[in-house]
Amino acid sequence: MALQPVKLDDVRPAPSDQPADADASTPPPAAAAAPEKPDFRKRAMPVAGAVVALAVLGFGGEWLINGRFLIKTDNAHIRADITNVAAKVQGYVETLNVEDNQPVKAGDVLLTLEAADYKARVAEAKAALAQAEADAVQARSRIAAQTANVSSTRSRSSAQLDQLAEAEAAARAAEATAQWKTSELKRLTALADKGWYPRARLEEAEAMEKAAQAQAAQARATVTAQQSQVSSSKSSVVQARQEVSATTASATSADARVEAARAKLEAAELDLGRTQIRAPISGIVGNRVVATGQLLSPGQVAMSIVPASEAYVIANYKETQVQHMKRGQRVTLTVDAYPGLKVKGHVESIAPATGSTFSLIPQDTATGNFTKIVQRVPVRIAIDDKKALDEGLMRSGLAVVATVSTKPVKE
Repeated sequence: MALQPVKLDDVRPAPSDQPADADASTPPPAAAAAPEKPDFRKRAMPVAGAVVALAVLGFGGEWLINGRFLIKTDNAHIRADITNVAAKVQGYVETLNVEDNQPVKAGDVLLTLEAADYKARVAEAKAALAQAEADAVQARSRIAAQTANVSSTRSRSSAQLDQLAEAEAAARAAEATAQWKTSELKRLTALADKGWYPRARLEEAEAMEKAAQAQAAQARATVTAQQSQVSSSKSSVVQARQEVSATTASATSADARVEAARAKLEAAELDLGRTQIRAPISGIVGNRVVATGQLLSPGQVAMSIVPASEAYVIANYKETQVQHMKRGQRVTLTVDAYPGLKVKGHVESIAPATGSTFSLIPQDTATGNFTKIVQRVPVRIAIDDKKALDEGLMRSGLAVVATVSTKPVKE
C-alpha cells in the first residue's frame, strides 16, 4: 500500500493534554482533510481512444466500401458548344434586338441589315423570271403552230398523192384510148386504100386519133404536175419538221432560261432573308461586338450564343486514373464558384487520345532529352442536374472538381 503524506496542520493535540479552561481561548481545531479530487484525464484517455478507433474504423470502412473506387481531379472545367453568329451577306446594321447576357430561343431575330439593295435584286429577278416564262410560252406556242403546220402539210401531201394516182390512172386511160385510136386509124387506112372504107370517114378517124393523142399528152402533163406538187409537199413536210425541231430546241432553251431565272430569284430571296440574322440555337447571348450602323461583312462574327442548358464538363484525368473508367459511371461535381453545391453527372465518353496529341505542337519523344511526363486524358462528363442547368449555374469556363465512382453498380 502506498504511503500518503500527512500535513502538519492536520495534527491536533489529544484532549487530555489541553487544560479544561483553555477551551474558550484556544482556536478550534482545523477542519477534517478534504476528499481527494478525481483525475479526469485518466477517464478521458480511454474515451478518446475509443472515439479515434471508431473514426478510424468508420473512415476505413468508408474507404473500403466507397473511397477506393473514387477517382478525383481538379483539372476540370465546364464547357458548352458555343455558336458564333456571323453575317452571310454584307450590309449595315439597321436594328439590334438583343443585349449581352440576354436569353434567346432558336429562330429569334437577333439583328437586321439594310435590305433595300436585296429587295431590288429580288424585283429584278422576278422580272427576269417573268420574261423567261413568257419566252417559253411563246416557244411552246410556236411548237404547237408548227406541229399543226406539219399535220396540214402531210394532209396536203396525202391529197396530192391521191390526185397523182388519179392523174396517172387518167393518163393510162388516155394512152390506151390513143393507142386504140391509132390502131383503128391504121386498120381504116388499110381498108380505105383498098376502097373498102370511105375516105370521109377515114378523116374523121384521123381527127379522133389526134384528139386521143392530145388527151394522152395532157394526162401525162397532169401526172408530171402532180408529181411536182407531191415533191414540193414532201419538201414542205420535211421543212416543217425541221422547223418543229428547231422550235423545240428553242423551247428547251427557254425552259432552261426559266430555271436559271428561278434559281436567281431564289438566291435573291435567300439573300434578302439573310438580312435578318436569327438565333441558330437557344441559349444566352454573349460577346456581342456589333452596334447599330456598323457594316457587317460575310463571315464577320457579330455575337456568340452559349447554350447554358446543354453544358458539360471536360475533366483531364491522369493516364494512371482512367484504367477502370467506363461510360455511364456516376460522377459528383463540385463547382468552385458555388461552395457546398454538388452536382450529379455521368461519364459520357472518354477521349481516344491524350490532350497533348491534339495540341498545336504534339509531344515528340524521339529526342535525346526525353523527360517522362504524366499525360492527361480528357473525359467528357454529362451533367444530370437539370435544375442547375436551367438556372444557368453551369457557366462555361468555371472550374470544377470531378469525382468519378468506378464502383460496380448492381443491375
